[in-house]
Amino acid sequence: MFETDALHRRGQALEDEFFHRVDEKLRAELRESMERSEQRTQLSAATGFQEQELLDHLLDAGFQASTLMALALVPSVFVAWADGSVTPQERQAVMSAALQRGLEHEPTALHMIEAWLHKHPPRTLWKLWKEYAEAIHATVSPTLAEMLMREILRQATAVAEASGGTLGFGKVSKDEQAILDEVANMFA
Repeated sequence: MFETDALHRRGQALEDEFFHRVDEKLRAELRESMERSEQRTQLSAATGFQEQELLDHLLDAGFQASTLMALALVPSVFVAWADGSVTPQERQAVMSAALQRGLEHEPTALHMIEAWLHKHPPRTLWKLWKEYAEAIHATVSPTLAEMLMREILRQATAVAEASGGTLGFGKVSKDEQAILDEVANMFA
């Protein structure tokens, strides 16, 4: 009898431990789901976008409401990397644009840009920027969309012209120009 009691208690303890682990896992998943939902709500409030897929793409890429401003500089970052490396002048041009946009008050966004300038960002960031830019274009007035694109092109062009060239010729490389053209053609 003593052995079966001990076996029964041990079996009950193992079962209790199993269900405790399952409960903990379910609580953690629920907590993560609620946090994700809250982050999605904050992004939606910051962008005005309701499309869950785009909001999820932004979250998956590490963006929050406080880091969205960094997205406007993605074309400048890709122009800086167009020739395979970022020169000190290109880095300075991108960081100046970030400071002009007020990112010194958003250290996480500024850190994202610095990381992108240190290590080439993944191509998925470019795709995400295009998805984001198309969503903005679809939700704002044509006049505002045009103004935003002109500003993004102006900043990216300043990065392209920041280094290179001789006597003012050849300042923008072929690869840099290809990115500038892609941005310009998105809303043509």
